[in-house]
Amino acid sequence: NLRVSTGVQSADYADKNAVVLNEFYDNAREQTLKDYDWNFANSYKELALTGNIPQNPKFLYEYDYPNDCLSAREILPYTDNDDIIEFEIASNASGQKVINTNQVPAVLRYTKLVNNETFFTSEFVTVLSWYLAFLAAPAITGNRNIQNDCLTIYNAMTARAKMLNASEGYIKTPERCSWFDCR
Repeated sequence: NLRVSTGVQSADYADKNAVVLNEFYDNAREQTLKDYDWNFANSYKELALTGNIPQNPKFLYEYDYPNDCLSAREILPYTDNDDIIEFEIASNASGQKVINTNQVPAVLRYTKLVNNETFFTSEFVTVLSWYLAFLAAPAITGNRNIQNDCLTIYNAMTARAKMLNASEGYIKTPERCSWFDCR
């Protein structure tokens, strides 16, 4: 992706390019996972109450933030008729990252940190490679134009990958009419 003539033979190979790519890999993987609600990284967890009262008076309950959570997507409603559940990510008085909401119990749908590359889809790998190239371009090529090109291609590939990712699975959502809600 960086248009360099010598490729990296292995992630353990100790040349300059491998060192730079290894330096940026974890950041690129986490950012690419956060950028979209990837199916393979989708996870659910019943949250544990901290026992503290949230600092934000708008919310009644404070929950521990899951250790493997990269991006909290939604608190699941109890029934199909429930509205979207409000929540916020905050730091509590102890400095811990927490989730505040008015729902108890609360089940969080989130993007989890996936370290095992065998779970990655081919679309995700392509998108990840372009983001990694974007981050590494200045150190490997010294060319900001190549870096800009990598970001442009990353954005285009992300749009395509989102479309392919979204076409997997089907969940029927009940249709609600405003006249029905008024009754």
